[in-house]
Amino acid sequence: MKILKYSLISFLILSSIDGNQIQKDGKEITTFTKEQALEMIKARDAQWEGKLAKADSLIESQKVVISDSEDLILEIEEGAKIEAVLSAAKSRQIKLLKSRDEANVKIIKALEPKWYQNVYLWLGIGFLIGKV
Repeated sequence: MKILKYSLISFLILSSIDGNQIQKDGKEITTFTKEQALEMIKARDAQWEGKLAKADSLIESQKVVISDSEDLILEIEEGAKIEAVLSAAKSRQIKLLKSRDEANVKIIKALEPKWYQNVYLWLGIGFLIGKV
């Protein structure tokens, strides 16, 4: 008896449902035929093909940007190496100039007349000896 009751209730429920629309949780769900589903799939695939083509072109442009960036990085690294060599050479040049400056100061001190080489001193001594 229970089986008959359940089958009668399910028959009434199924007969009240439209063949193309089903309700679930108060929302209407539409069913499609095989041809309609295939058309929708084809339309979706066409959209994805366009998106994939756009993504491929973006990837190619990014590859070009990356390649240019790598070339620029190599140029910058070479420039940095040259700058390091120039900096080392300038440091050596500065040291050489400082040592040359110190040598020049020593030469100037060596070439300055000593106290006993003063002309006025000898002139004064000559006058004193001449008076005596």
